[in-house]
Amino acid sequence: MRQARETGQMENARHEGAADIGSLCAGRTTLRTQARRRTIQRPHCWSLYGTAAVLFGALAAFSTGARAQDYPARPVQVVVGYTPGGASDIVGRLLASGLSQLNKQSFIVANKPGDGGMVGMAYVKNAAPDGYVIGVSVSGTMVTGPHLQKHVPYDALSSFAPIGMIAKAPMIMLASPEFKDPTVKHIIAQAKAQPGRLMSGQGAKAFELAQRLFNSKADVNIGIVSYRGGAPAAIDVMAGRVPLMVDTIGAQLGSIQGGKLVPVAVLDSKRSSLLPDVPTVAESGVPGYEAVGWLGLVAPKDTPPQVVETLHRQLAQVLAQPEVARKLESLGYEPDPSPTPEAFAQVVRTEYAKWGKVVADAGIQPE
Repeated sequence: MRQARETGQMENARHEGAADIGSLCAGRTTLRTQARRRTIQRPHCWSLYGTAAVLFGALAAFSTGARAQDYPARPVQVVVGYTPGGASDIVGRLLASGLSQLNKQSFIVANKPGDGGMVGMAYVKNAAPDGYVIGVSVSGTMVTGPHLQKHVPYDALSSFAPIGMIAKAPMIMLASPEFKDPTVKHIIAQAKAQPGRLMSGQGAKAFELAQRLFNSKADVNIGIVSYRGGAPAAIDVMAGRVPLMVDTIGAQLGSIQGGKLVPVAVLDSKRSSLLPDVPTVAESGVPGYEAVGWLGLVAPKDTPPQVVETLHRQLAQVLAQPEVARKLESLGYEPDPSPTPEAFAQVVRTEYAKWGKVVADAGIQPE
């Protein structure tokens, strides 16, 4: 209440001050004396207006800073662009719970599903930039999807204030149990010996792009078989109808541990803690290769820097909790907090450019 009164007083001061200076300039344009008429130069009035503008700007900045220092003063929406129960939703609720405990204020998940997560991101973009609507972003909606759709209701590089990375969702190349010598070296050799004959099943565009990046880096032509989801792709690979596929480790960890799918290589630049004995593609003979999914936290652009910094710091605190890390790992994610909001912003910029080039080089047209 006190803050509201102070803010109201400052607003009144702005309007009343402007009125006072306006009347002063109007009333003192001319002064009459018995001997002569003396004109006051108008530049003095403009000087007064300029001083007032600086003063009012300072008051506005003070008001914004005061509000940011009190953040959060009411419940915060954590937007998830997918239906309840999915991995992104579970992560969102995990973060909301942790942030609520840190702030003694409610952080509430708001599911806004549709268009592959883009409806939720558009909702965040259009929210007031005050920190009371934030969103769980995924690599698909930020760095790959925008290159694959004609109409995207936001600009991934300019519509948001990046807060921080939440976790990586490491991808993996998998082979059928019937595939002989399931190594990167053998796959490359076979693909070069029979260009276009070796096939890879993909249940999502992100996995297709990861395979196409492999083709480019390894200078091979492995064909793409598209499926409506990872499950049908995995069924065909398990049965030997398609020899290879790409998916996230989390999605296929049970099948890997059960021997139904054979891990070939992790697509991240480093080995996964979920499968520490499986080498990376880069260390297996394709230097510089990296393809990884991720989740991050964003706010609308122009959100006060103090609010972004507060959320970034608290996100790191939540991710440092052992029970949170264990839950993320059980979902196939690896906690990977960014050192700064700008570091996360740089990841988005770099990944956006990388996948844009892969799409262009492959001749894929937005749909």
